[in-house]
Amino acid sequence: MNISPPAAPGAAKSGKGFTLVEVLVTLAVIAFGCLAALLMQSAALRGNSMADHMTVATFLAESEIERVKSLNFGELRAEISSLGTSRAWQADRFYKVCSPAGADACKAFPFTVTLRYFPGYPLTVSILTEVEVSWSDNSGRHSVHNSSTATEVPGMS
Repeated sequence: MNISPPAAPGAAKSGKGFTLVEVLVTLAVIAFGCLAALLMQSAALRGNSMADHMTVATFLAESEIERVKSLNFGELRAEISSLGTSRAWQADRFYKVCSPAGADACKAFPFTVTLRYFPGYPLTVSILTEVEVSWSDNSGRHSVHNSSTATEVPGMS
């Protein structure tokens, strides 16, 4: 029978386990890594949301500019005469106009579309059209702009 003498107090034990300090350091490294991954995921979600809003706003601005560009010069002047040189309305992401403002259709993603006409700019026979689509989110107010110019050609109204 082989009996070994007891270890002296304070002597290191020869074992195959981990010390409490090693376990705590490992847990701290794993927690730091998980926190970094969560922060990256959060930033990716914010970026994706911003890109989505920017895409929708660009679509809304392009849609309105294309509608205005489809008008001939006489129709454009008639629209300005009847509706004025500036107006704004709320629309959702599918360009469903919300009327009155704040209706249920626009609660999820309300975009404000602002249309401005500048008759006589840059030439007296031209009309500059500007469209601004804006929205608010957790990081502030954002907007997308687009513009087009129509010029009257004699005999083409």
